[in-house]
Amino acid sequence: MRTLWTRHLPGPVVGLSLAEHKGVVDVVLGAESGDLEISFDLSGNPADQARQGADSNSGPDTGDGHLSLTVDGSHVCTLVGGTVWQRLRLDSDITAMTAMTAKRDRTLVFLGTVAGILYAMTPLITPARAAALLRDEALLPTSGDPADRAARAAKLYEQAGSPTFAVFRLRHLAASGEVDAVDTDRLIAAIARKAAHVVCADPALAFEVGGAFARVGAYEEAVAAYQIAASSERHRTAALHAVGDCFSVLDIPVAAVASYRAAAASGPNDETRNDLYHLARRLEERGQSTEAVTQYEKLLPWGAGYRDVWARHGILRSTEPILAASSSASSSSSDPVPPDLVSVVRQLDGVGLLPTAKRTIDDYDATFYERFENPAVSDSVKKRLEMINLFGVVDPARIQTSLDVGSGTLRYPQVLARYGVRSYGIDLRDAWIRDNADAECKGRFAVADGTALPFRDRSFDLITCMMGTVNHLSAAQRRRFFAESLRTLRPDGRLVLSAWDPRCDFQSLLSFYSPEESDELRRHLSRPEELAAEITAAGFAGFTVTPFFAFPDWQVLSCDQPAEGAAALAVLAELDQLRIQRTPGLAGQMFLLSARRDSAPDSAKLGEAPLPTGAGSGRRARP
Repeated sequence: MRTLWTRHLPGPVVGLSLAEHKGVVDVVLGAESGDLEISFDLSGNPADQARQGADSNSGPDTGDGHLSLTVDGSHVCTLVGGTVWQRLRLDSDITAMTAMTAKRDRTLVFLGTVAGILYAMTPLITPARAAALLRDEALLPTSGDPADRAARAAKLYEQAGSPTFAVFRLRHLAASGEVDAVDTDRLIAAIARKAAHVVCADPALAFEVGGAFARVGAYEEAVAAYQIAASSERHRTAALHAVGDCFSVLDIPVAAVASYRAAAASGPNDETRNDLYHLARRLEERGQSTEAVTQYEKLLPWGAGYRDVWARHGILRSTEPILAASSSASSSSSDPVPPDLVSVVRQLDGVGLLPTAKRTIDDYDATFYERFENPAVSDSVKKRLEMINLFGVVDPARIQTSLDVGSGTLRYPQVLARYGVRSYGIDLRDAWIRDNADAECKGRFAVADGTALPFRDRSFDLITCMMGTVNHLSAAQRRRFFAESLRTLRPDGRLVLSAWDPRCDFQSLLSFYSPEESDELRRHLSRPEELAAEITAAGFAGFTVTPFFAFPDWQVLSCDQPAEGAAALAVLAELDQLRIQRTPGLAGQMFLLSARRDSAPDSAKLGEAPLPTGAGSGRRARP
């Protein structure tokens, strides 16, 4: 877009209309005393008082539809055939737009902003040129070498004069299968190198270019492009996470971890802000004023002017004691039924599994286990949300025996024992068990390898492998572990594992990992569908995938109350559910995968104890 003229007005623009046959654009301004109307001719000169009953055009008329205009916040976009030709940022959010076709096939566009500025602009491409470009595109060969078609298309788009259009149109052709994706990445990288000045000015374009650079192995150039993209709030989290991936491939682990942490702490994008706002409104409507205030306060640092957050926060703060008392008095009769995971939180809190007091261990001889059992707040919340989600898919009342693989501190065996489950645990080391467990715990633990379980066939109703333990296994080790799990589970028994999701843009691993350990772990993460395919191939059925911790760590760290407590966990669990329901396919920092062993005649006795060879008293069990 090229700016023809601008006019600074005494208030925000709230409406625009055109009287084309009289050559006048009427501007409606918002003012304290009421709406104000000002008129200009097409050259930007003040016109007579606004014409009553003048013809109006509330939408951007650009001819035959090949050329169109859209508004996105403070950006106005010119599109050719539905693909961005140019994206231009104005001074503030655009509140009104109208357009008309003038002489010599020129389109005049009028835009008003919340800052009170009226713009008269014209696209850099005319409707006739846009139509000609799309006709030439339709004449490209559809058969023969896909690489040749991609090269011809790239040349055509570059000659048209918009590197932005060239990049996004090539990506569109690749997505529709008309050209090869690998060829497309190579061509986009070449276009970006020749138009670096354009890429630097457009974060959305830089994000697309960064992906192309990374896929062709130009990781240093990808870092530069992604860092430009990170200047945009919309792309910041994903771009910083992608920068971390590039640094990981370049074997610069400290920079990688710093980038991942920056992504995790980058604050909410528009979608996340919207989810937090709706959660706060939901809590407010249920009378949970304290929890609602907390969610509104999480929004304030990232945009105090967002919707009516200030006003609602102020009202709740002034009436909080009254609302809290009212909520307490009426909770038995009028409160809506809480979501499932919130019920699980209350259940776990009721049996004492969500203490807020910090536990102290007198003597550890293994630093790893000390760090695991006394983690940072965000780590602790991840572990507790994992447990909440486990009990969301597993009913402990239906379990008689269980095994936890990677159970160096017997966390889940001790939890399940509260429900009367005969629970066992194995790990490659017994450092914590040897120095801290009592005789009963030692009797339910064995030093053993999950790829060669020292237990009888059909011994367990449930096998768990939690907190990303499966991510430390190679593909071959996972195959053996899944086979061993199938062997030792009873019919209809369940295998449940939790893993880190490599698709998450704001992921931060457990804080006690060193940069080198984090980098190495990220190299071995598997997508949910990949693990599901491996489990299915092993003979399991009926798998489900449940993402959790679908928010960055800063939302935990900003909690004023103890984040591990039941009240805070209930809100975070509800936020998880809200985000996942509103955004299908959303990747959380972690996911829970549950699979079932098919029913079959079972020769084993249901209540038979699955004592391993050499188990008990912490002795080593031989596979």
